[in-house]
Amino acid sequence: MDIATLHHLDELLEDGESLTVARISVYLATHRLATANWFGRTGRAERSAWIEREGTGWRVWETDERAGIMDHCILRTESETEALDSFLRRARRHLKADGTAVRRIS
Repeated sequence: MDIATLHHLDELLEDGESLTVARISVYLATHRLATANWFGRTGRAERSAWIEREGTGWRVWETDERAGIMDHCILRTESETEALDSFLRRARRHLKADGTAVRRIS
């Protein structure tokens, strides 16, 4: 299993083929993405994107550095494509932030 990079996610998001659960499942099975929690905890709890089915629709949200749900950014939608796109873009944003974070050495 490869570790996902920003380049991998950009290619997936820019590809003309529409996003589907099957396609994203294959991607996440191939690329480890710590910032993505795919229908349950599959990545880290803090600073990450989450997605789940909610009745006939979708719920997408993200967590802060303490793994708290950021209520102001919850997306509820009936559109699978919109939910998957939002989920991947959020996971990408957290991955990018990981790469630019400043670490203090004690």
